[in-house]
Amino acid sequence: MFDLSNARFAFLDLETTGLSPWFGDRICEVGIVITEGKRIKGAYHMLVNPERPLSPGAASANGLTDDDFKAAPVFAQVAANVEEWLDDCIVVCHNAKFDMQFLDSEFRRLHHEIVVPNLIDTLLLARQHFDLPSYSLHSIAASFHISTVNGHGAQEDALNARSIFFAMMESLKESNRPLDDYIGIYNSPAWPSDGIQLPTELGEAIYSGKKMFIRYVDKNGETTERWITPKQVIGLSDYLYLQAYCHLRQDERSFRLDRIVEVSVEK
Repeated sequence: MFDLSNARFAFLDLETTGLSPWFGDRICEVGIVITEGKRIKGAYHMLVNPERPLSPGAASANGLTDDDFKAAPVFAQVAANVEEWLDDCIVVCHNAKFDMQFLDSEFRRLHHEIVVPNLIDTLLLARQHFDLPSYSLHSIAASFHISTVNGHGAQEDALNARSIFFAMMESLKESNRPLDDYIGIYNSPAWPSDGIQLPTELGEAIYSGKKMFIRYVDKNGETTERWITPKQVIGLSDYLYLQAYCHLRQDERSFRLDRIVEVSVEK
């Protein structure tokens, strides 16, 4: 049976300006919760000046504004702290590839490689071992009857990742597998062979095969609401786009993903 009691974990969550570091998006908030076993031993939270505006989709998701970062340090000023907090820990993220590609990108900007030899992805863990209606943090928590910390900031989501991780580990005790079986090694992603990593809820909606209702902000700042049927996500010269059939226009359209500010799937 695996023993969590003496393991040191770093629960990591990042908020970003958009969906893709490959198109210049940056980290704008870092949340890390350190535990020994289940016991919280420390926490690190920092707003980071991303040196670029938030996308409409990111601002809607995290509730932040560009003004929030005016007095915040840039990533180069907090990089050493972040690396120190993650050092000698099993790093746990929800949708780890999404967060880690941003962390990797920020350190590469500083001509430095971040090394994460022990990584657990709670999204992958949930999909492999549990049949759930949705695999977002809050949906997993609801399935396990866990109360969550309100909010969608980095620190709140790091705490929520901690809660669902230990709930899933408790359910998996009967498997008698060692903790090492759930740990992966982070490899620096290579665009585009690793595919396009999306936030969990957006990815689930797009790949559900169902019609989606979206609120969309165009390049002029005007918001429209419409039903679409997704076809595929593609990377064009300037950003990631969703190709879809638009029921409002009754034609195929491309929607820049970071301008989708609300999405729901048809029941």
